[in-house]
Amino acid sequence: MREGLHKIVSDDETIVAIATPLGHSGIGIIRMSGHRCRDLACRFFKPHSSNADLQHRIARVGTWNGAAGEEIDEVVITFFRSPHSYTGEDVLEISAHGNPFVLRRIVETARQGGARLATPGEFTLRAVAHGKMDLVQAEAVREFIEAQTEQQAKTALRQMDGSMSKHIRPIKNQLVDVIAHLEAGIDFAEDDVDVPMNAAMSSRIRPLWLQLLGLKETFGYGKILANGFRLAILGKTNVGKSSLFNRLVSADRAIVTDTPGTTRDVVRETVSMDGIPLCFADTAGIRDTTDPVESIGVTRTFEMLAEADLAVIVLDNSRVLDDDDRQALQRGGRIAHLIVINKSDLPRAIDLTALNGTERVTVSAKTGQGLEELNTALRGFIVSRKSTIDDVILTNGRQHEAVAAATEALSAAEAALTAGVPHEMVLLDLYRALEALDELTGEIVTDDILARIFSTFCIGK
Repeated sequence: MREGLHKIVSDDETIVAIATPLGHSGIGIIRMSGHRCRDLACRFFKPHSSNADLQHRIARVGTWNGAAGEEIDEVVITFFRSPHSYTGEDVLEISAHGNPFVLRRIVETARQGGARLATPGEFTLRAVAHGKMDLVQAEAVREFIEAQTEQQAKTALRQMDGSMSKHIRPIKNQLVDVIAHLEAGIDFAEDDVDVPMNAAMSSRIRPLWLQLLGLKETFGYGKILANGFRLAILGKTNVGKSSLFNRLVSADRAIVTDTPGTTRDVVRETVSMDGIPLCFADTAGIRDTTDPVESIGVTRTFEMLAEADLAVIVLDNSRVLDDDDRQALQRGGRIAHLIVINKSDLPRAIDLTALNGTERVTVSAKTGQGLEELNTALRGFIVSRKSTIDDVILTNGRQHEAVAAATEALSAAEAALTAGVPHEMVLLDLYRALEALDELTGEIVTDDILARIFSTFCIGK
C-alpha cells in the first residue's frame, strides 16, 4: 500500500455502495471491495448453474438472497481478483434490477455479512492507496464523470490515462539527479569528489523550471475548461442586455420589455462553444435608483462582475453616452472586457471615439446581425488563454498550488546558486520543489488533501 495511506485505508474492512444513481431504471449496480467479497458472494448468491465457481472477470447469473434465504432479486455478479481490479483489492460487482428498494436490500445483506457503507470516493481512494492510479488520475475520474462537454471529457480521459504523471516523472528524475550530485559534493568533499560548479547546476535546473512554468500557465485555460468561462453582461437599463443574452444562449431565458429596470436579479445560462462551457450572466441595469429591489439587483451585478472572467459591456448605438454608460465602462474595464454596440439596426448616435479604440463588436440583438462576429470575438478570448501544452493541463487549484510551489522553489534554488549560497541551503529549495511534485501526484499525501479531493466524489465511486 502507498506510504501515508495505510493509516486511512484499512485492508481489514470490506466496503459496499450502490454505484449507479438512485431511481427506477433497468439496471442498478452495487459495488463491493475488500477481502470479504468472496465470502459474501458465497453466503448470499445462489448461482443458477451448479458449476459456477467465482472466477476472475467471469459473470455469473443467479439470485441474491437475504439472511433468511428469501430471494431478493435475480442478479449477475462479476468477481475481480486482487490486484487486477479497480481498487487493487478483491472487488464484486452486482448487477440487479434498478429498483432502489431492491438495491438497498442487497446493500443491507452485505452489511449484515460484515461490510460497511463506503464513504464518498472511497473506492477510488483505495485505488490510489494500492497504486492503481495517482491523485491527478483520481481527480480526473471525478472530472470525467461530471464532464458536460466533449472537450472536458477528452481532457479528463487523457488525465485518467496518466498524461500528467508521464509529464512530471522525467522532471522529477532529473531533479533527483541534481540533488544527488549536490549531496555527493557535500558528503564526500574530503574524498577528492568534484564539487559541482554552480553554473553547471544552474543550467540543469533552469530547463526544469521552464517546463514547470509552462505547466503552471496551463491553469488559466484548465480552470476555464473545468468550471466554464464566466461572462457578465452589463450596461445601463434598456441597452438590450436581456435580448442579447437570449440570443447568445438561444433561449428566451430573460424577460424583455421596454420598461427600464425589468431585470432585478442575475439570470444565468450555460452553453458550449468548442467544448468550453460559456456561463453567461444577464445582470440588472446599472443606474442610480431609489427602488430598493432594483438597488439590490445593481449590487448583485457588481458582485457577479467580480467573479467573471470577461465583462461584456453593452452600449446603445442609438443613444449618446451618459454617466450610467461611463460607470459600466469603468466597472467592466477593471477586468478583461469586450464592448458590444447593440441596436445597430437603429440610426447611430453614439460617439465611438470616446471608447479610445477598445475592442468592440457591433450587433443587433433584434435582427441577429453581428452575432457571428461576437461569437468569433468570444472565441478569441478563450483561445488566448489556451496553453501550448495540449495533453497536460492543470484543472484545479490543488494542482496549480503544487506546481506553483515547485516552480517558486526551483527559481529560488537557481537564484541561490547564482549568488554563491552554500549548497546545503540550495538543497533545501530543491527538496521543497521535489516535495511539491510528490504532493501533486500523491507520493506524499495528507488528510486535508485527501478530504479536499474525495469529499466531492459520489459514494459509489
